[in-house]
Amino acid sequence: MRSFLSKLTTIDEKDLTTKEKKIVDYIKNHLKEIVETNMKIERMAQEAGTGYSAIYGLLKKLNIKGFRDFAISLANDAENQDINIAKNDENVVAGYINLIKQNYALTEKRSIFETLNIIKNAHGARIFFCYWENLLSGPAQELFNFFYKEGYNSVLLDSDQEILRDRINSSIENDVFVFYTRYGNSTRLNNFIESIGKFGRKIIYVSGKIASNDITQYLSAIHTLIVDNPDKTIYKGHISNSVPFNYFNDLLIYHYLNSQD
Repeated sequence: MRSFLSKLTTIDEKDLTTKEKKIVDYIKNHLKEIVETNMKIERMAQEAGTGYSAIYGLLKKLNIKGFRDFAISLANDAENQDINIAKNDENVVAGYINLIKQNYALTEKRSIFETLNIIKNAHGARIFFCYWENLLSGPAQELFNFFYKEGYNSVLLDSDQEILRDRINSSIENDVFVFYTRYGNSTRLNNFIESIGKFGRKIIYVSGKIASNDITQYLSAIHTLIVDNPDKTIYKGHISNSVPFNYFNDLLIYHYLNSQD
C-alpha cells in the first residue's frame, strides 16, 4: 500500500507498544517536515525518542517492507494533505473516492482469486455468509444473494451463538464460512473461527482489522479493508460503514463473472 496513514487504520492501537505509539504520534504531528527534509531513520528515532528497533517493529506490524517503502508512503500521505478538495457536495465524492482508492491499493488480486477458487470448489457443499456486526448485514446479504442466484447452496448467518455453533457442528467437508467484520479480533469470533478451523473447513475472513496471530493459521483467505477515513485533513465527513465492503463485493463479483468465459 502507498499510504502509511491508511495502513495504520488496519491495526488496533492496543497492539502497538508505547514506543510505537510515540513514533505514530510524531509522524502525524511532523509529516510535512519528515517528507520535506527526507528524514532518515536515525533522526526520526532521535526526534521520536525511540530506537531503530521500534521503528522497524512498527513497519513489520503494518507489513511495510523496509524504510524506503515507508518513506514513499509518507510522501504520498503528505501529498494528499496538500490536495485542495472542492467544497460542498464534492467533498463527499472526494471522501468516497479516497477511501476506495486506498482499498484498491491494499487489495491483492491474488487473494481475490484464492477466494474465488474456494467458492467455486464449494459446489455441492454450503457457503455460510456470516456478518458479525449488524451494520454489515447489507453487504453480507448482497453477496449471499448473488451466489444463491448463481446456483450455490448459500446460507446467511448473523452472530447468534447457538445457530452458529449448530452450523459449525453440522458442517461437512468442503463447506465454506465467509465472515464479515468491521472491528475484527473479538474473543468470541476468534473462538468460533478456531472451532471451524479444527474441523478442517475453509474460512474466508473479510475484516477492517488485520487478523490476529491466534486465528491466522485457520484462515484460507484473508481480506483486510480500510474502513475508516485515514486522513481527516482531506475529508472530515461521515462515510457509510458498508462502503468498503460493498467495494469488496463488487470486486469479487466482477472477477467471478469475468472468469466464467
